[in-house]
Amino acid sequence: MRAYQLNAFGLDHLQQIELPAPTPGPGQVLVKLEAASLNYRDLLLAQGKLYRGVALPIVPVSDGAGTVVAVGEGAHRFQPGDRVTTVYKSRWIAGAIRPEWTGAEPGGPDDGVMREYACFDAYALARAPRHLDALSASTLPIAALTAWEALDLAQLTSGQSVLILGTGGVSLFALQLAKQRGAKAIVLSSSDHKLERARALGADVAINYRQHPQWGALVREATDGVGANVVIETVGAATLPQSMEAAAMHGFIGLVGFMGGNEASITLTQALLKRIRLQGLSVAPLEQHERLVAAIEQGRLEPVIDRVFGFAELREAFDLLASAQHFGKIVIDFSR
Repeated sequence: MRAYQLNAFGLDHLQQIELPAPTPGPGQVLVKLEAASLNYRDLLLAQGKLYRGVALPIVPVSDGAGTVVAVGEGAHRFQPGDRVTTVYKSRWIAGAIRPEWTGAEPGGPDDGVMREYACFDAYALARAPRHLDALSASTLPIAALTAWEALDLAQLTSGQSVLILGTGGVSLFALQLAKQRGAKAIVLSSSDHKLERARALGADVAINYRQHPQWGALVREATDGVGANVVIETVGAATLPQSMEAAAMHGFIGLVGFMGGNEASITLTQALLKRIRLQGLSVAPLEQHERLVAAIEQGRLEPVIDRVFGFAELREAFDLLASAQHFGKIVIDFSR
């Protein structure tokens, strides 16, 4: 079967190879993978900058979707023909995460989805939404679930406002899911073209942060002086001070990214007086993924895909991700 391996760190070391097809063991499910989608962590892994140690060689990329072709003894959750997606935190079934559940993650430290067939633990998979094909379903495991968990923890309700930084995968899922909840959505980008596209998806307010570097005041103005009840902070250190400025009293800041730096300085009196909740996020358990799938089906939500690449074009897909020029998700179609 076709597969990719990363034998040394650096995008130049992505290598397409042939591997033997696996056979499912007890409790395992064999999946014919049909699509994958890229996340920022996949780029960090390929560059050797991931926040944990990874043994090489490794099959890259965390998120995939496909069809069950066989099940091992005792694997009763799925049957051949079922359409599924991977689950990023594959040992996290429900409740609060435990330290011993953090090591089983496809795309580093475990092998990822850039292979035509793979065996997974039955609880490391989730049912794909019925109305989505494999390309769209592959975008859900990290980006959609992270956005869902942020809005869920914030208890975002109808009539509240959410500030969304950027137009990548997590951001656009947050926009779509927030509108599904009846919230007012404010989107930041440095591109007027991307802001217009965000408006077409339902954004109520669009702010170009390059033209307005003190955008926190504009967010308060757009919310009648209240501020954003929820902030989806995808950038990190570079934007966190303005996110705190933009947040409402008792506001929730969901910290989901660190592309803008890993070490931030905050004004503690502002956090105290506003009673801001700053919550670090890294996806959610399987039970939340299943709730996400139900909500996506009910709302007939369609993930935003920027571009689809063929299996042999993985390097080009990574180059687009690294350029930060994409709007939504970057997807690999294994049939191309």
